[in-house]
This record gives sequence, structure tokens and C-alpha cells, in this order.
Amino acid sequence: MKLCEKSACSFPNWYPIFKNSTFPAEYLPIPDEVLQYLKDDGVTIPKEALIEKVKSSYIDDITYTDWDSESEDDEEVTLPTFPEFSNQLRNIMRKFGGSVFIKLNWSAPTDAAWIATNNCLKCSNLQDIYLLLKSSDKIAQDLDGKTSKVPNKYFIVLKKWEDIHPGSEFRCFISDKQLIAITQRDTAEFHRHILQSKCDIINDINRLFYGYVKDKFVLSNYSFDVVWNALSIKIVDFNVFPGTEIETYLFSLSELEEMQYEEGISPEFRYIGEDVGIQPVNLGRHFGMPREFAEISADKSRSLIELLQTQVQIQQNEDAQ
Repeated sequence: MKLCEKSACSFPNWYPIFKNSTFPAEYLPIPDEVLQYLKDDGVTIPKEALIEKVKSSYIDDITYTDWDSESEDDEEVTLPTFPEFSNQLRNIMRKFGGSVFIKLNWSAPTDAAWIATNNCLKCSNLQDIYLLLKSSDKIAQDLDGKTSKVPNKYFIVLKKWEDIHPGSEFRCFISDKQLIAITQRDTAEFHRHILQSKCDIINDINRLFYGYVKDKFVLSNYSFDVVWNALSIKIVDFNVFPGTEIETYLFSLSELEEMQYEEGISPEFRYIGEDVGIQPVNLGRHFGMPREFAEISADKSRSLIELLQTQVQIQQNEDAQ
């Protein structure tokens, strides 16, 4: 992956260009101290996030127990705190009605959805935001920076939360500035409306790309994601293509790399065309989940912090017996 390709797909670089054709969003530069916190091992929650959640005055003096410590004595450390940055996050959440979807420049913490309230990426408080960012391998990879010769400027992106039907999401592949392929992103379900509206989907994506995206996006080879319905089509994200990091869904990477644009021929559109019965469960929800949390996480009414605290209390009671 070339640095210029990665930079072009960074949200702050493409969003101002396509702002009118995507979901409302704001992005903030991540301060150095927050960046270091996100890179550090362990899952600690900033003081102000717990205050917001618990709303009790005694939290002012709270400390955090390192449950991963191998020492016989509990190791207590002071909770981190980023009041100015956290306040900026709160203000954006309020602006967008109280709930947001978060990501960094390139990736969203989709692999950490299991850790959040209600097991989804909808963030309604600071705890949701910090838990997702700290628990995601995808976010950690974004922050790694080992593949970049130039220091990256990192941003957190907050998008206004929208309930999106999984059958409305599509990934589009561009080769030499031509639309060569489209794929359904939800590969576990048959969505009848896709079968019924496939011509409209292709035509609308064609119009969006050739009439708007093609001459505005700087790369010749890339992919972009859209959300489509009968009334509108919106851009979701841009990704480097080809590349081993990109999810190609109903295509193989080699198939896409061998495809060539033919004038007058519609892009190949792949979707699940019939109901084939019971599909495998969505393993993505549990990707990365520690085995010891699998059972306690079934209680969706409680946050991970509350569940962990319960487990620690149980262990302490057992040790006291």
C-alpha cells in the first residue's frame, strides 16, 4: 500500500469533498496524551467516562484495579483523564442527537462490538466510545504506523447514528477509474429487495460514480461503500484497492484483479439470489472475544465494566472463604 493511497482514503481527506453525499459527521484530532492512552496495553476507562456513567460523587477519588496483574496484591493506578477531549466528544454527541458511530481515519472498531452496550457500535456515552477504541484490534492496527515512513495525523470520526438495514450496504470496486464490480456486503442473508431492485441498484451506483465520484476522488484504483434505498444513495467510506486488507465479500481478490472494464457492459453485481435456509451465525460479533467473557457478556443489560466488577467481587468472596 502506497502512502498516498492510504492518505487519500483517510476520512478527513475525502469527507470535505463528498460531504453532501454522505452521512453527517465531525472529526477531531486526537491529542498526543489520548493517542498514547489508546496505544497502551490494558482496558482502562477515563475518569470522566465513569463519572458520566455512574453519576456519583465518590467517583472523584476512584482508582482502577489492574485485574491482569500477576501480583498477589492488587495494583491500584489512578484513572486517566482527558477532560477537554472528552467534553468535545460529548458536545458532538449532543449535536447529533445523543448517539454516534465512531471510527478513526480508516477503520471502525467493528471487531469490538461485543464489548459495547447492546453489542453494537452505537455510542451514547463516553464509556461506549473509549471501550470500543481500547478493545479493537483494527484500531490498534490503524495506530501502529509501522508501515508509514511519515508520522500519521490521527483523528476520531463521529458520525450521526443511523439505523441502516444490512441489505442496503454495497461495496463498489474501481479499476483504472472505471466501475468494474459491486457486491452485497451482508453475505449471511438473502434480501429479496436486492433481487427485485438489482437494475435500479446498478443504475444508481453507476450514476453516483460516473456523475460525481470519478472526477473528484484522486485515486485510479480503490473501492467505496454505499448505502442504497429506493429514495437515496449515500457514500459510506473509501478503501485502498487492491490490497490484502480489504474485504471483497462475494468476490475473491484474484477475480477482481483480473477483471477488465468493457465499455457498454454493466459492472458485475454479486448478491445472494435465493434463500438457502439457515446461514452460519455472524462470527464477526464474537471475533476477538476472550473466552472467559463469553458467558457473562450474554447479559446485555449491563456494561463490560459492571460485569468485570461483578466477576472480581465473586473472586474476592471466594478467596475470603
